[in-house]
Amino acid sequence: MINRTVARRYAKALLMLAVERDLLEQFEKELDIFRQIYSEEPNLKKIMDNPKILPPEKKKIIKMMVKDRVSPVIANFLYLIVDKRRESLFMEIIKEYGIYADQARNIVDAEVRSAVQLADKDFRELELRLSKATGKKVRLNSAIDTSLIGGLVVRIGDTVIDGSVTKKLALLKNRLQQSQFEGIGVIK
Repeated sequence: MINRTVARRYAKALLMLAVERDLLEQFEKELDIFRQIYSEEPNLKKIMDNPKILPPEKKKIIKMMVKDRVSPVIANFLYLIVDKRRESLFMEIIKEYGIYADQARNIVDAEVRSAVQLADKDFRELELRLSKATGKKVRLNSAIDTSLIGGLVVRIGDTVIDGSVTKKLALLKNRLQQSQFEGIGVIK
């Protein structure tokens, strides 16, 4: 939890700079370039996680890896993270920056689970309706969940909209169990 809080601080600081300079997308692309390099080069993570390797050496390695691929601002940002001995948070910081960048662009991620694959037309219509309902651009991801029987379940952040047949059957069962049948001569 502490690491996520620290990662958010770095990401937020970079976001503020990006918004100020109108470089939100550029910074996001450059961070993604670094993320790819970091993920694809197995020795890089080992080097960054090694406390015996001093920050100046780590910064030289980063400089060599991202040379001419990222702006000086992003390079300096990465160096700052190394200077502060937060290299283990590289991926978390990049992830948090992406979340903050989406918020700044008024984009929200949503997930729809359905019993069967949604047709493209239905998928686009659902995306449009959710965008209107939330007032934000919705980036919808779909997954198939055969346990739903039918219908669908949508999750946007902490909000869940359950329109599944499974949920409706559970509600019907609950109502029937709570009903008063004595008045019509039925004994529980």
